[in-house]
Amino acid sequence: MKILRKILFIMFLIGFCASSASAHASTGVQRALDVITASGGHYVSASASIEAADCSGLVSVAQSLAMGEPPHRLGNTTSLLNGQWPHAIPGATPTDAFVIGVNAHHMVAMLDGVSIESRTPGEPFRVGGDASSPFDPRYRLYHIDPLVIEA
Repeated sequence: MKILRKILFIMFLIGFCASSASAHASTGVQRALDVITASGGHYVSASASIEAADCSGLVSVAQSLAMGEPPHRLGNTTSLLNGQWPHAIPGATPTDAFVIGVNAHHMVAMLDGVSIESRTPGEPFRVGGDASSPFDPRYRLYHIDPLVIEA
């Protein structure tokens, strides 16, 4: 009986922690992550849709969905590095809801702590541990202004 109580208590704690974590997640960012995860999308150069996107196209789609807009392109690696990406603020911390990592050749994002990436032609979008982290030292960091993310 004591073992059963311990198991039930541990299950309660796991459930409580999971529900607490999701309660803190940004609704728009979580919705964007859910759509991208379920999309079955893959890398296609110069594309920006739920079904097909290049690296900056996927980040654009994620951000537009997080802001409550239809998926569309917001820019590319050059425009972000030149300060022309809407609502991008230089610098980021792991607690930011929407983080972008960029260099002259590639762009990745992290949504509520989950990395997303579109990397190789024909390859499916990468989500989670398979995707590069924007906190990799090869990237410059930005975060999206939390005031534009849908609550």
